[in-house]
Amino acid sequence: MHIDHSQGAARDKALTVPTNLNSRIRLMQAFYLLAKTLIVLSFYFVADPSPARAHPHVWIDLRSVVVLDEAGRVTAIEQQWSFDPLYSVFATDGLDTGTSTQVETLRGLAKKNLQELRAYDYFTKVLVGGKKAALGTVREFESEMRDGRLWMRFLVPLEAPVDPTRRKVAFAVFDPTYYIEILHLRDDVIAFRGNETRGCYGQIVQPSPTTEEIMLARAMDRDATPYATLGEVFAERVDITC
Repeated sequence: MHIDHSQGAARDKALTVPTNLNSRIRLMQAFYLLAKTLIVLSFYFVADPSPARAHPHVWIDLRSVVVLDEAGRVTAIEQQWSFDPLYSVFATDGLDTGTSTQVETLRGLAKKNLQELRAYDYFTKVLVGGKKAALGTVREFESEMRDGRLWMRFLVPLEAPVDPTRRKVAFAVFDPTYYIEILHLRDDVIAFRGNETRGCYGQIVQPSPTTEEIMLARAMDRDATPYATLGEVFAERVDITC
């Protein structure tokens, strides 16, 4: 997921650069690209000692907030995604993220990402009474760089509010193919926002894949045809109680 800007010549004749200077410029560019590649690879091998094989290939630290309306009904799941350093480097490569236009640039990237994720319900599955609930379109979102990592916050609305005191509500955030792993921070606490949040809490239920499922994920090549159900096997589930 990524987003794909002369000075005029002198009045009498075009500016020329001596051949030896051209060579120096090309050499400097080559060293720059080499250095950048080594930095990226250093992130890669720290994160995944066998980069050619095994899912996942991108990692996201997740924080989530359950949004309630004045009647105490669940109306949305707010999410904060912090992408791993490797993906952050590639996703922002060539983008102007170091100037005053950083906010606009990263907002454009987030908008593109979310447009692509709409077809997958933003990697969000909400269960109401054990059945999948319909989700609306994300309208509220923002993005910035935090400590060298791409960060994005967005609000996934439910098409219809749900009373969690009358119907069991749960949600999970995952890439169906498990190319991306999305997990809450260790010891994270699910937050609630709204006027009627007293007594509400969210329990994070850890996944319990079988040995065969773990081996399948480890054996998959980067470019292998994905299993559209593999991600849910490794997904956390959050049970909401009010």
